[in-house]
Amino acid sequence: MVTTVSVLILACLAGMLLWYWRRRANNPAAKPLTAAQPPARDLPAKYGKDEIVLMVKDPYWLYAYWELSEGKKEELHRRFGTGVWENSRPMLRVYDLTDHPYDFLRAPFFEIAITDMADNWYIHTGKPCSTFCIDLGRLIPNYGFVTLVRSNIVTTPADRPSGVIDPLWSPLEACWQAVERYGKGQGLSSPELIKDRS
Repeated sequence: MVTTVSVLILACLAGMLLWYWRRRANNPAAKPLTAAQPPARDLPAKYGKDEIVLMVKDPYWLYAYWELSEGKKEELHRRFGTGVWENSRPMLRVYDLTDHPYDFLRAPFFEIAITDMADNWYIHTGKPCSTFCIDLGRLIPNYGFVTLVRSNIVTTPADRPSGVIDPLWSPLEACWQAVERYGKGQGLSSPELIKDRS
């Protein structure tokens, strides 16, 4: 009887091993790829879009990146004449919209002179909890600042803990006041803590 059981166990093991090898041989993932892989493509340097994107780096700094197409340069030549691109300077105009939401005419702003080679810029605002937007444009003689593209609007975070208190998560001082008010001599697990606070 022991021999019969041993033979059955060996037959089952042999059958499982044979099944595993056949399955592995028919699995296309286990076979090496014979077809040539298509060459990896790099991301394009430009997408042919006129846009500027504004992001928040931290409570004091913003980061902007942009792209201008050749069509935008041609549009500027049509509006202001030939040579206007070469005779003007690129600028970023940073609007502080904190007190004037969406009112670009009354919002205070400052300008940053940039170069034609730049396609991104870090901007120090020094103002946490403030809302900003940026125009990328050109300072054209006899015309002033001309906006080419406008960014999205962002708000910088606070540079300190929030003053809003969640009622489910009371500050530590409020917990101690509750312990001192209601807990003296009422079976607290650590009365030594109350002594240390006194």
